[in-house]
Amino acid sequence: MNLAKKGLIIFCAVLTAAMPTNLFAVELTEEQIGNISSNCSSIKLQLQNVQRIDAKSRVHLGAQFEAIANSLMMNLNLRLVKNNKASGEIAAQQAEFSSVRERFKRDYIEYQKELESLIGVNCKDEPYRFYEQLEHVRGRRDDMEWSIDRLREIADEHRESVQSLREELYSQEHPNE
Repeated sequence: MNLAKKGLIIFCAVLTAAMPTNLFAVELTEEQIGNISSNCSSIKLQLQNVQRIDAKSRVHLGAQFEAIANSLMMNLNLRLVKNNKASGEIAAQQAEFSSVRERFKRDYIEYQKELESLIGVNCKDEPYRFYEQLEHVRGRRDDMEWSIDRLREIADEHRESVQSLREELYSQEHPNE
């Protein structure tokens, strides 16, 4: 081997040895590490409680979103098309609502997987890994919350569009009022 290759190999070996073992780990203070380790059992119970509550909320929200999509938006669009009063705006809202509802379902599944993984981490012995996984769970929860917020926004926009359509149809049927 030539001298340049040997030097490069030695440099890489020294660099690798000098790198921290957990390069992407979050910086935690000794107090935070101690709190995570010493309160591990309590933290796990709280996480399991959050998991149960979130599952109930998911069922409740899922049922509400399903009712809005099928009983309200889809039925209204079908009725409007049947009566030759189709509204592109209302149809677009229905399509976006359905798309975001599917995203909500995927986001929730990913969130649950990450939460289950977090609960499985031994926080007493692996506080850094636990905290990193906690950050992943928070990110997934943020994704899920974005979907919920967007679904509510679309539902509000849809309500306003329906109200405008109602007023427009009423004025067409009663032009002198």
